[in-house]
Amino acid sequence: MDKEKTRELMDKSLEFIKETSVKIRKQARKKWRISNLKLEVSSLKHQMSLIYKDLGRYIYESTKADNLDKEKYESFFIKLGGLEEKINEKRELIQKIEEEEIQEENEVIVTTGEDDEEISQYQEKDSAGKDAEEEEKAKIDGESEIADA
Repeated sequence: MDKEKTRELMDKSLEFIKETSVKIRKQARKKWRISNLKLEVSSLKHQMSLIYKDLGRYIYESTKADNLDKEKYESFFIKLGGLEEKINEKRELIQKIEEEEIQEENEVIVTTGEDDEEISQYQEKDSAGKDAEEEEKAKIDGESEIADA
């Protein structure tokens, strides 16, 4: 009989460890993906700052020489617009991954019923506490009536 209980307990423990490791791997994968996307956004912002610098230099030199080439000037804006689009796409993807993670966490809580168990425990403690409080109040009221008499 003890061997069966031990085996059952070991099986449950092993299953719990497997489930936990799967959850941890999923979370780590998402965090890694988000970190990489944020790194890509930083790289794109750096590229934009270099283009801004080149644009400023070009405008200065062209204005100084009174030789502003409209096509070259507009090419800077095209490059900057493309980088802004990429940054927005990366940010949207980060937001989507984070929202999915939150949704999955909420689904786990709902499906496991962890909240229900915790709430019922608190309700039991609370109702037991109220009963004890009422008894204590009644005891004090009873003592005060005796003292008044």
